[in-house]
Amino acid sequence: MRSFFVIFVISLILFFSIDIVIGNKILNHLYSLKIIQSPEGKKFKLDKIKIKERSYRVKNQYFHHTLKPNTKIESSWGGSKYITCTDKYGFRSACQMIDKDTNNSIVIIGDSFTEGLGYDYDKTFVGMFDNYKNSKIYNMAVTSYSPIIYYNKIKYYIDNGLDVKHVIVFIDISDIDDESNVYQKCKNNNFVCDKKNFNKKPKKNYKDKKKIYFPIFNKLQEETKNLKRLIKPKDYIYRKNFHRSSWTHVEQNKEIEEGIKNSLKYMTKLYDYLSKNNISLSIAVYPHPGQILFDDINSKQVSLWKDYCELKCKYFINLFPIFFKDKGKIDDMKIIKRFYIKNDIHFNEIGNKEIFDIIKNYEFGAPGRS
Repeated sequence: MRSFFVIFVISLILFFSIDIVIGNKILNHLYSLKIIQSPEGKKFKLDKIKIKERSYRVKNQYFHHTLKPNTKIESSWGGSKYITCTDKYGFRSACQMIDKDTNNSIVIIGDSFTEGLGYDYDKTFVGMFDNYKNSKIYNMAVTSYSPIIYYNKIKYYIDNGLDVKHVIVFIDISDIDDESNVYQKCKNNNFVCDKKNFNKKPKKNYKDKKKIYFPIFNKLQEETKNLKRLIKPKDYIYRKNFHRSSWTHVEQNKEIEEGIKNSLKYMTKLYDYLSKNNISLSIAVYPHPGQILFDDINSKQVSLWKDYCELKCKYFINLFPIFFKDKGKIDDMKIIKRFYIKNDIHFNEIGNKEIFDIIKNYEFGAPGRS
């Protein structure tokens, strides 16, 4: 046993001695042979994805951000590839447009869930609904939208001649966080700006690297972490205090109160605007994985928008029962794996299909096809 310990200590001393003297040379040789990927290579890949995303996810002076019009591009989400197509307005749509009845057009708006991250349009619930309905469907949803943007974007397009008969808002639980911490009305106009106290994490400066004395050991640590993430990814989205969804099951505070107040304010402005233009409104609500784990079917998200809809909405579409029907019968994580993308909060194909199967039964305007 003692001899094993001595050999182990000598081996460690030898390893770290080689590492500190020629570790960088060894790693650079392995990088050049493409046996392992260099940090610069990884950064290049990530930057390439970001550049592609920025090519069609663009800023907008009226409603903060949108999708570029007349686009067909390969998108990435969570390691999967899919195609994003947009129409002349920059609304996500089928890649092959079909002429439809514009006399009963329907606007659908929401955030990333409604945009349909991770899937081709025809596999998202909006795309299925669009394919089912004879009426024209405009999907205005874009990731990270919230009520202030719903109001400004819908108003902008209707003011500029878009003919709409009905609006369905798929209001997300994270909208409360966005309305409290991310967006505000611009000071000089009624458009949408970032909040001053919304500080994005500073980008890493790859030129100012911290000196690493044991590069091979550091690389082994890094790759071990990456392997662990593949085997067991970060679970912060399933934590009780996940800030994007926890407001429905934690004690209310000023931040939550502000988010609710602003959400109701801009949804009321939207309702008033639509009413003046003889356009009806419906609201749909659905859970994040956090609600399945820590909340119940009578969530604050449900009661908040059900009460709001009582005198304002054509329909209040409560999608919580889909996700809670097996609650208590099977393990919560099995429910989550059934309806959501693996290690993600967004709907998978089954989740999208379940939502479509509910909303297709509502009569918003023009009849559907069987």
